[in-house]
Amino acid sequence: MRPIPRALCLAALVAAAAPAAAQTPEIRPGLWEFTMSAAKGMSQRICFTPAMVKDMKGVAAKGDPSSDCKSSGEKVAGATRTFHVACTRPTKYDADIALTVHGPDHFSMTQDFVTQHGGKSQAGKMSFVYRRVGDCPK
Repeated sequence: MRPIPRALCLAALVAAAAPAAAQTPEIRPGLWEFTMSAAKGMSQRICFTPAMVKDMKGVAAKGDPSSDCKSSGEKVAGATRTFHVACTRPTKYDADIALTVHGPDHFSMTQDFVTQHGGKSQAGKMSFVYRRVGDCPK
């Protein structure tokens, strides 16, 4: 299976963080690390500032300037939110996402997705685990 582009992973992270931030408890600002089930042993980090955590929906709306990802169909059941993300650029990508907030420093997400590369569709499922690992670098 061809790897998911980093930009789409980050777009999914930001799209996921918007509903996560709306949960109680809210996520805390700081340095967050996420790991993907499809990339064993690999992790990436992103810094969420206090302003970003306060307005995650605004961050999600801005996102990557080359991306047009939009979320829809949000539903809430306890600590879990489900929603759909659709993008047409930079790559066509559709995903049904379930996100569970475990606390202010931890949330997880699963995605059932379909993406297109070179006119060929690929379907798959990925799981992500996000943990706050400290303060953002100065």
